[in-house]
Formats: sequence, C-alpha cells, structure tokens
Amino acid sequence: MTELGWLPEPITTDAKAYGVAAAIAGSTYDTTLATRKQFLGDLATWHTLDPRYDLASDQQDALASKLEELNRRVIVPETDWDAQAKNTIAVTAKVDGKVLVDYDHLSPQPGSLDVLMRDGYHLVTTNILATYTGRGDVNYQEHYAVSVQVLCGRTVPVAGSGQTPADCKLIRFFPETRK
Repeated sequence: MTELGWLPEPITTDAKAYGVAAAIAGSTYDTTLATRKQFLGDLATWHTLDPRYDLASDQQDALASKLEELNRRVIVPETDWDAQAKNTIAVTAKVDGKVLVDYDHLSPQPGSLDVLMRDGYHLVTTNILATYTGRGDVNYQEHYAVSVQVLCGRTVPVAGSGQTPADCKLIRFFPETRK
C-alpha cells in the first residue's frame, strides 16, 4: 500500500480511530504511483456488506451503490486526476481540527442514534487539511470535511488481512461540499 502512496487499513474496533483513518486514506494518494482506478479499488476493500439488508443480493446491491457514490461523488473526478497526474501531484492528508463522532454532530435528536450505535454503526466527521505537491513549485493546501459511516462488529474481513468480524469497516463515505 505505502509503495503506491496509500495508507493501510487499520485493524481496530475503535470507530473514531477507524473513521479518521478512512477519511485520511480517502484523501491521500500519489498520481505518479497508481491510477485512480487502482486507488478506488484499494478503498473498495475498506468497505463491508451492510447486515441491515436481509438478502445477500440486497447487501451486494447496497455495497455497489456506495462504491459508485465513492467513484462519482467523493474521490477526485477522473479528469482532475488526469490533470494532477500531468503535474505529478501527490496528496497527503491529516486531521485539521475537531473530529465529530455520533452525538457530537449537531443535527441528531437525543436518542435518535442509540439503536444504530448499539448495532455498531457510527458516523465520524473529520476536518482534513490536504497538501498537494508536484512538479516545479506546485504546493497548495485545501481544507474540507470528510464524513464516513463505520460499522464495528458484524463486518466481512478482507481475506488474509488479520481482520475479524468484530473489527471496524466502512459502510460508506458521504459526499461533502469541499471548501
């Protein structure tokens, strides 16, 4: 993973730690080391089936929908990736400010997240500072928020990863408006 400019998926049961790692991983890449398709493929392995769907086909459809949303609305568009690649852009991300987990968000009504949290679902929002560096004097930064839904427990581990079903995995990245 690191040879391609990516961050490895953590093995943890801590929703906040996993959510932060996912937010950073989704914003850390090097256009000179991998293609956008490869990057998306790696991020796809961070996702798990959603056990709220009873049928396996519904779980697969929901996962495919979340991965399509990741492709179309979350990760830098293909034309932007290609432009960045021409300038040998590498992007590194880090947390920039407060991390919100579950009831830290302003919108949930008291008690509205209790069932989801009991079932292992968590909402994590991380403020990100992304630094872009590249050919010549290309060096700039962007600030934006990344929100993810994480499931801890009842997950489907990646074969050979050392993960267990108790560990956290991604259900989805939420599209955010970049600042």
